[in-house]
Amino acid sequence: MKSIKFSEFGNPVDVLRVEDVEQPEPSATQVLIKLRARSINPSDLLTVRGLYGQLPKLPATPGLEAMGEVVEAGADVRKLHTGQRVIPLRVIGTWQEFIVADEAQCLPVPDAVSDNTAAQFVVNPLTAWIMTIEELKMKPGEWLLQTAAGSTLGRIVLQIARLHNFKTINVVRRREQIAELKALGATQVIATDTEDIATRVKEITGKDGVVKAIEAVGGETGARTLNALGRGGEMLVYGLLSGEPIAVDGGRMIFASTVMRGFWLSEWIRTAAPQTLQSVTAELLKLMASGEIEPPVEAEYQLTDIIRAVTHAERTGRGGKVLLVS
Repeated sequence: MKSIKFSEFGNPVDVLRVEDVEQPEPSATQVLIKLRARSINPSDLLTVRGLYGQLPKLPATPGLEAMGEVVEAGADVRKLHTGQRVIPLRVIGTWQEFIVADEAQCLPVPDAVSDNTAAQFVVNPLTAWIMTIEELKMKPGEWLLQTAAGSTLGRIVLQIARLHNFKTINVVRRREQIAELKALGATQVIATDTEDIATRVKEITGKDGVVKAIEAVGGETGARTLNALGRGGEMLVYGLLSGEPIAVDGGRMIFASTVMRGFWLSEWIRTAAPQTLQSVTAELLKLMASGEIEPPVEAEYQLTDIIRAVTHAERTGRGGKVLLVS
């Protein structure tokens, strides 16, 4: 079978290779899954570069997210059957044709959910939902400030905001993105090429400012977003797209009682109560089946066209996810 491999950390276009490897065999409690679609996420590319929080032993196959069809079931598998579409959860190495997964790790895909939507279920929809609804507990009428608002996750946040009736202030880099995000339901948009984040937040929200924010850029954008928080505000940091650390104004945090903390989906899943995880995944699948949450897709590439795919995935200003299909 075809598998994407890397034997050293580095620039994805330099170190990724398509290799022929032996197809895995499922154990008694596992299923063999022929993958149909796989997401290319920033975390995947950071892993290839050796910059992610959890790194594999080399050589390795990237990929944390995919969907596929069960083509073989082990002797002790009871709830899944061949031909069934599933999302493998907590399975690493999805950038290949086949994988094996324990039956308990597989989430059945409702008929109404497309392959491309199912392939994006784990990273962006779960992260967006958990940060806004489970962690920040957004309520109707409240403001949420988010950076990287034009990203796939940022666009999903807009869909969640519509469902839960909270308002959004969306930070982007270029004014050209304003009209597009407004059309998607953004309440307000700040373009950092011509506007200051803190100044605009005060103009939009008044003297109280905004007290809930999610941040994915780091560097100057992260620092300015943190300083835009009102008294008692909290900012969740879930990415570092700029590769630069956030400079913290300790004095302002002390006197405004603001909080900045990290959010990592893998850690949340590891520590969440099973019933909470089950409830969240069930609700998201229901919303995806109804079309109320639909992660955007910008392009599809064959698995063997990996270099063009990752090059596209790293373009700025994308309107959706790049998928590897086969």
